[in-house]
Amino acid sequence: MEAAVVVSASRGALGVLLGKLSNLLVGKYKLLKGVRGEIMFLKAELESMYAFLERMSDAEEEPDQQAKCWMEQVRELSYNIEDSVDEFMLCIEREPNSKPRGFRGFIEKSMEFLTKINTRHRISKEFQGLKRSVMEVSERRMRYKVDDIVTKPSHTAVDLRLLSLYAETTGLVGIDGPRDELVQLIMDENSVTAQQLKVLSVVGFGGLGKTTLAKAMYRKLEGQFQHRAILSVSQKPNIRKIFRNILSQVGFVAPEHTNMETWGDDEVIITLQNFLTGKRYFIVIDDIWDETAWNIIRCALPETMNGSRVITTTRIDTVARVCCSNQYDYVYKMKPLTEQDSRKLIFSRVFGSEDACPPYLHEVSAKILKKCGGLPLAIITISSILASKQSKLKGQWEHVLSSLSSNFEVNHTLEGMRQILNLSYISLPHHLRTCMLYFGIYPEDYTIEKNDLVRQWVAQGLISRLHGRDLEDVADGYFNELVNMSIIQPVDTDPNNEVLSCRVHDMMLDLIVQKCREANFVTVIDDLQAIAGLPNKVRRLSLYLDGVIDDTVLGTTQLSQVRALARFGTSTYAPPLLDFKHLRVLTLEFPSGNHEPRIFDLTGMCHLFQLKYLKIVAYGEIALPRKIQGLEQLETLELRISSMVAVPTDVVNLCQLLHLVIPQVTQLPSGIGNMKSLRTLREFSLGLNSVDTIRDLGHLTNLRDLQISSFAGVQLDDVEKGQRMDVLRHSLEKLCNLRYLRMDPYLPNICRDALSSMSASPCLLQRLHVWCMLSRVPKWIGELHNLYDLELVVEVLDDFGILAQLHSLLHLKLHVEATLKDKVTICGSGFPVLNHFIISYIRISNLTFEAGAMPKLKRLEVRFNEQYGAAPVGIEYLSGLTEFSVSNGGYNAEESSRSVSQSALRNAMDMHPCRPAANINRRGNWQYLRRFDDDGFSWRKYGTKNVIGARHPRHYYLCAQRKDCKARKYVQATENDPLLFHVSYFGKHSCAHSAQPRPQRAQGQSFVSKGSVQRMECDSTRNSPTGDMMHRDADYWDNCGFF
Repeated sequence: MEAAVVVSASRGALGVLLGKLSNLLVGKYKLLKGVRGEIMFLKAELESMYAFLERMSDAEEEPDQQAKCWMEQVRELSYNIEDSVDEFMLCIEREPNSKPRGFRGFIEKSMEFLTKINTRHRISKEFQGLKRSVMEVSERRMRYKVDDIVTKPSHTAVDLRLLSLYAETTGLVGIDGPRDELVQLIMDENSVTAQQLKVLSVVGFGGLGKTTLAKAMYRKLEGQFQHRAILSVSQKPNIRKIFRNILSQVGFVAPEHTNMETWGDDEVIITLQNFLTGKRYFIVIDDIWDETAWNIIRCALPETMNGSRVITTTRIDTVARVCCSNQYDYVYKMKPLTEQDSRKLIFSRVFGSEDACPPYLHEVSAKILKKCGGLPLAIITISSILASKQSKLKGQWEHVLSSLSSNFEVNHTLEGMRQILNLSYISLPHHLRTCMLYFGIYPEDYTIEKNDLVRQWVAQGLISRLHGRDLEDVADGYFNELVNMSIIQPVDTDPNNEVLSCRVHDMMLDLIVQKCREANFVTVIDDLQAIAGLPNKVRRLSLYLDGVIDDTVLGTTQLSQVRALARFGTSTYAPPLLDFKHLRVLTLEFPSGNHEPRIFDLTGMCHLFQLKYLKIVAYGEIALPRKIQGLEQLETLELRISSMVAVPTDVVNLCQLLHLVIPQVTQLPSGIGNMKSLRTLREFSLGLNSVDTIRDLGHLTNLRDLQISSFAGVQLDDVEKGQRMDVLRHSLEKLCNLRYLRMDPYLPNICRDALSSMSASPCLLQRLHVWCMLSRVPKWIGELHNLYDLELVVEVLDDFGILAQLHSLLHLKLHVEATLKDKVTICGSGFPVLNHFIISYIRISNLTFEAGAMPKLKRLEVRFNEQYGAAPVGIEYLSGLTEFSVSNGGYNAEESSRSVSQSALRNAMDMHPCRPAANINRRGNWQYLRRFDDDGFSWRKYGTKNVIGARHPRHYYLCAQRKDCKARKYVQATENDPLLFHVSYFGKHSCAHSAQPRPQRAQGQSFVSKGSVQRMECDSTRNSPTGDMMHRDADYWDNCGFF
C-alpha cells in the first residue's frame, strides 16, 4: 500500500509520515540500528491505520462519535510522530562528515562521539515511547470495536445562509424588476422630499441576493452622483477603516504628510461630515449587523438638501427599520426567486440555457427547486455540484435531491443554510477539502492572493505530485477547481481570465472554521486568553489581534508543535518566535494603525529548521538574522515593508528558495547567480545593485516572474546607467523561462534603446509591462507568440505591424507620443483574439480603424488631447465591440470643434450594429499632458519615499527655476495603473519664467490623472501656454515618468 504523500484534514500527517519512515530504513539513516525494529513496527501499524482512515473518509455515511474520537487520536499521533522523525533526521543530516586529524582532532572526534551516543540514546527512547503510544491507540481500536461501528445516515440538510455567498454569481436573474422599482422609489423627482437625504434598507436572510440587488442599483445610479461609495461592514466592523474607505471613494484627498491611519474616530467622522456637507452623495453600505454600527456611521452622513441617497443591506428587521428612521416605505424585504427565474438560473448554469434541459429531468429538477424555495445561493450551489458531474444523468440529480433535508421546504433557518453549504463541501475530493479548510487561516473579508495561497499549500504538504508535475502547478489547478465549484469568489483576474485573488464569503468561512475546529486543523484566536483553554495541541494558529495585547498567557501554552502561524490585525504584538519549533509557514502582517513605525525583531527565527514560507508585511523596520542559511527548507521569502531591509548575505546559499520578494529600495548581496532555483524576483533595483549582480541575473534561468525597478533615488551618471542597461539586456536574453516581466517607468533617455536591441527574446513570455518609454516598438516583441498581456509606452509608432502579428494577444495597453506620419491606421488583418484595447496618444492627428480590424475586440478605451490629435475614425467597423470609452481634453478648444468631435463619436456609436455601451467624456478645461512634469515649470527631484501600503514610491520635486522659489510637488503612480500619476502641488511660485507656465492647482491641492495621461484643472486667471516646452537638463529627464 502506497499512501498519498500529503497532509490532509481527515488523515493528518499519516501520508507524509509513512514516506519518512520508509526513508529512515534506507540510506544514511539506516545507521541507527537500535531503533530499526521500532520504526518497522510503527510503519506497519500506521499503514493499517491509514487504510482505515481512508475507508472512513470515503464512506458516504458519517461515522459515529466514537469513530470520530478514534480518528482524531490517530491524526494527533501522526503529527507527534512526524515532529519526532523530523528532529531525528535533522540530527543525522547535520552530523559533520569531515575527519579531524591530530590530537585536537582526536579530542573533537571523541566529544562528537559522546554527543552522538547521547543523542541517539535519547532518540531511541523517544521512538520506544512513540511505539507505546501507537500500541495504545491500536488496542483502543480493538477494545471498542471501531471497525464494527454502525454509521448513521447523513442526508445533509440545506443551510440557507449559503446563498449569500454566491449572490454575485447569479447574473441578474430576477433582479431587474426590484431594481427598477426601488430606483423609482428613491429617485422620484416629483416627490416633495426629492431633495432630502433618503435611506433605503434592503432586508432579508442570507442568500436572497441583498448585495446583488444593492450593487445593481449602484451601477444603475452611480453616473448621477459625483461623490459615491460602496462598502461592506461585516459582523465585527472596524469603524475607522469604514470611514477611511468612504473618504477615499467619495474623492477626499488628505493633505501632504498626513497619515489618516493615525486618526481617531472623532477626527475621521468630522472630516467625512465636513467633506460631504453641501455635496450630493450616494453610498451603499452592505451587511450591517447591529444598530450601534449604523448609528455611528449615520453620524458622519450630513443631512444635505441636494438629493443624496444611501442604501443599506442587513439580515435583521430591527436594524433595517433603524436605518430608515422607521419610515417603513423605505424598507424593502427581499423576495425569493420566482419559479420561472429559478428554472432559468439552474438550467443556464448546468446546461447553458433554460431550453437545454432534457425532458426526463423536469420532474426531479422541479423537486430540487421546490426544496431550494427560490433561494439563489442554494440554487447556485446545487447547480455547481451538478455541472461538475455528469449533469444529464438522472441518478446524479436524484442523489442531490436525497441529500436535501425534508424540512427545507418549511424551515428557512441559518442552520439549514449551513447544511447546504456542507453539501458543497462533501462533494469535493479529499485533497480539495483540505485545501478548502486552509482558508480558515485567513480573517473575514480578507483578499487572498492566489500565489500566496498555493505556496502555503505546498509548504504545508497539502499538494501531491501528480505524474511528475510541478507542485505549484498542481496547486494552481486545485485553486481553479475551487473557483469553478463556486467555493471561493474571484476578486482580481488577468486578461486571460485567470483568477489572481479571491475572497471567502463569511458564511462559507463560518463553516470552514467550524470544520477546522472539529478536525483540529486550524485554530482561530482573536483573544490570547482563549489559547490557555484549548483542549488539543494547536497545529495551525491564526491570530487576529487588535489593541493592546497581554502576552503573558503565551508563556503557559505549548506552541512548539504549531506548523503554521498567521498573525493579522492592527495590534503591534508579535508572538515570540522562540516558542515555536516546527513552523512550516510564518505570516506576520502588521498593517499601519494608530502607532508609530517600529522595529519588528525577527532575529530569533534561525532555529525554524522546517520553515518553508515566510511573509512579513510591516509598517516600520524589521530586523532579520545576520545569517539565515539554517533555514535550508525555505522556499518563499516575502518582505513587504515600508523601509529598506538588510537582506542576509547568505540568502544566496538557500538552494531551495523559489520566490524572493523584497522592497524596491533593497540591495541584494553578491552571488545571486547561485540561486538557480529562483522563480520569482521582485523588486530588482537597477540603481542599488552592482553591475556584477545585474550580470548574475542572467544565471537565474528558472525565473518566471521578474519585476525591475529603475534608478530612482540613486545618483549615477549616464555612463553608469548605460552600462547597467547593457548588462541587463544581456541578462534578459538568457532568461528562457520568463513568463512575466515588468519594467518601472523611470528610465533615462540614454537607456531607452537598450531594451529595443535585444538579440533574443524570452520566448515563453506571457505578460509584458514595459512602463518606461521606448523609442519604438522593439522587433523582438513580435517573436512572443505566447504573449497575451502587453502594456507599452513608445515615443514613436511606425505602424502596428509588429503588434498585430501577436496571435495570442488579448489585452493591449499602448501609449504613443507621436508617429512618423502623424497618422495611424489599424488594418483589417492582425490582432485575431484581442478583446481589450487601451490607447492614449498625444500628437496623432488621425487614428483610423479599417473594416475587419480587431474582429474579437469587445472593449475599446481611447484617450487623446484635442490640441494635438483628433477622435478615432472607423469605430463602426469593430464588429464585436460591446463597450467604448473615450476621454479627451484641451485648453481653450473651440466649442464648435468639441461639439463636432463628440457628435462624430456618437454617430459612430449609432451606426454600430451592436450599439455598444458608450462613455464619451469631455473634460472641459482640462488638459492631458505628455508627462507628469509637463506643466510649464522646471523641476528638480530631491527625494524618493516608499509609502506603506502603496505599490509605487513617491517622488518629491522643487522648483528648479530659482533656488528661493517655495513651490514644490510630489508625484506618485496610482495603485491600479502605474502609467497614471497622482500629482500634488504645494507652495506658490515666486520665480519668473521666460515662458508662460501651464495652469496649476491651488496651493495644497492635488489631482489624480484620468485615463493614461495626466490632467490638470485650468485656472481661468491664467493663459494656456504657447510654443514648445522649455529645456530641461538631462538629469531631470532621467527621473520622468511617462503615460
